[in-house]
Formats: sequence, C-alpha cells, structure tokens
Amino acid sequence: MDSLSPAAREALTTRLEELLAQRVAVFAESTVTGGTGDAADRAGNVDAIIRLEGLDARIAALHEQLTAPASTGTDSGTAHVGSRVVVRFGADEAPETFLIGPLEQAVGDVDVITPASPLGKALLGVGPGTEVSYRSTVGTTVSATLVDILS
Repeated sequence: MDSLSPAAREALTTRLEELLAQRVAVFAESTVTGGTGDAADRAGNVDAIIRLEGLDARIAALHEQLTAPASTGTDSGTAHVGSRVVVRFGADEAPETFLIGPLEQAVGDVDVITPASPLGKALLGVGPGTEVSYRSTVGTTVSATLVDILS
C-alpha cells in the first residue's frame, strides 16, 4: 500500500512541478552572458546560484519521497510520514490535528509537523493512546498524547 494518500501525492507532484519550473527560471538568472557586466550583475548571478542550490535540495527531497517504497507503518496502526494525527497537549486542552510530512505536503487548514521535528520524531511509530515526551526547540520538555490517526 502507498504511504501517501492520493491527495498528498497529487499535492507533492504539483509542488515538484512548480519547483522544477522555478529552477529553469533561476538557472537562466545564474548563467553569465558574456564577459561584461558590473559587480551588481555578478552578485545577481551568485544569488541565483545560491537559490538554485536550495531548489535542487528541495526537488531531490520531494523526488525521493514520491519514489520511496511504501511505508509498512500504514497498515500497522501507528503514525508514519503521511499520517493525519490528532494530538492533545494537555488534559484540559482541545485536541489538534496535524499532518506528519514535509511542508510541501500541506493542504487545507491542517498544520504540518515535519518528521524531523521533535514532535514528529516522537510521534512516528506510536499508536493512539500513547503519551510521548519530547524536548521543544526552546529546551523545555513537552508531553502530548496521540489521540487518533485519521489516515
């Protein structure tokens, strides 16, 4: 079974196509035409080359995700990349819904948690009812309960 929902796969494919088109335009900016031009022209070329490197990294990551073999976590009842999860951060707090995946996978009004983030790492591989603890980016320990996995 595919680890990405059809909507997620379509969103990632669309984003990949956008990035590839953007790369073509940035590549044209990075190309030096002739030996003339002032320092500002060359600075623009350097800026374009830097943007090109960032685009290449994002394109490679999306391509890898789209061509990766299906995750076995899909059928195991545990959270995996591509899961929509419901998480509660405190007993008195309302549950929140998130998508575990790359930012390019964001669709609708669901917030995305990347699998490399502290919360994303804590949730991967656990099932509903599991309480996880992780260290936030500011250094505090946070506890959360995985309430449900929607997909």
